[in-house]
Amino acid sequence: MSVVILFIKDFEFSSKISSICSDLDYQIEFTDEKTDPNDFSDNISIAIVDMDEKVFSSVGLISALKNRGLKIIGTVDKINNKERSKLQSAGIDVIVTRKSLIRNIPNLFSQLLI
Repeated sequence: MSVVILFIKDFEFSSKISSICSDLDYQIEFTDEKTDPNDFSDNISIAIVDMDEKVFSSVGLISALKNRGLKIIGTVDKINNKERSKLQSAGIDVIVTRKSLIRNIPNLFSQLLI
């Protein structure tokens, strides 16, 4: 079973994502800013990162996730083109709004995991 790791502090938002992922037969791992990326399970294929949360919006975290070969979905409240370019150059594969993520998880996962 593939694993999705969440870098999200908002309980309600992470619960919605977790529910959708469970329906799609993905296992969820929750993490926080103190978790060492080297301790992640080897089955993780996708990371969802709340880029509006200061502790998760670092290029260092994105680089560490990319070095593990993960596909990264960055979520923001509002998309700013300048910020989008910066995040994509840091290694984020897809940047979407929170609402769009909730509606499109199945499509995003199928696009990223082909």
